[in-house]
Amino acid sequence: MNPYQLNAYAMALKAVGEIIQDYDSDKMFPALGFGAKLPPDGHVSHEFPLNGNMENPYCNGIEGILEAYHQSLKTVQLYGPTNFAPVVNHVARYAAAVQDGSQYFVLLIITDGVISDMAQTKEAIVNVRSEDNSLFFATPYEAGNTQGYTFV
Repeated sequence: MNPYQLNAYAMALKAVGEIIQDYDSDKMFPALGFGAKLPPDGHVSHEFPLNGNMENPYCNGIEGILEAYHQSLKTVQLYGPTNFAPVVNHVARYAAAVQDGSQYFVLLIITDGVISDMAQTKEAIVNVRSEDNSLFFATPYEAGNTQGYTFV
């Protein structure tokens, strides 16, 4: 990957993130990855912090998420299957801990569209539905010289 050029996933994150980050007062965002073998032992994870810090997965702004994403690409080995339910459930547990309605949660999943655990992901999405959160899937695609994003 060219360090001076954003790939389709980073472009999608930047495009969406630059809009939604202004709705967060501290601009600190937890960023999770899925579908990778993690160092040092190569175990497969479907829910890991992009910055490598299990205790504090927060990144400073969209630029911080992009930096953590690029660093994680240097340290993890991307690996299937693509399971989303663990990340959706992680965010649901976090959101459920805030009972007073003082926070709104947005989960943005940027993916190539392949979902290996469709039944579990559907169940997780149904269980997380509330007035205090939103879930977006973004699929970056390239068609000839045209680049775009599909949002669900």
